[in-house]
Amino acid sequence: MRRELLKLALTWAVLMALAGGAFLVSGMQMAMPNRPVLLFFSGTMLLIVATVFMRLPSAPVVARGFAVAGVFWLIVLLGFGTADMLTRSWYPVQHYNPN
Repeated sequence: MRRELLKLALTWAVLMALAGGAFLVSGMQMAMPNRPVLLFFSGTMLLIVATVFMRLPSAPVVARGFAVAGVFWLIVLLGFGTADMLTRSWYPVQHYNPN
């Protein structure tokens, strides 16, 4: 019991440290090519949650398949959500004055 609590406490501490690091780095001025560095924090947190809390390495194949499918659909939904903003064009129009 004590070993499991220690493992959870260390996991929580690492997740909080990564969240703090992401918060600090997000406030820095970065060039566009360096911005994927921010994905390091979220990817590391994803792996920690998947291995420690979800126990995916020792889970059945079906559970791992559902986890992969969930991540896939999350990527699809976020992709469609951002595609609207990335492809939207703003066309300048002249000011309309009905008088």
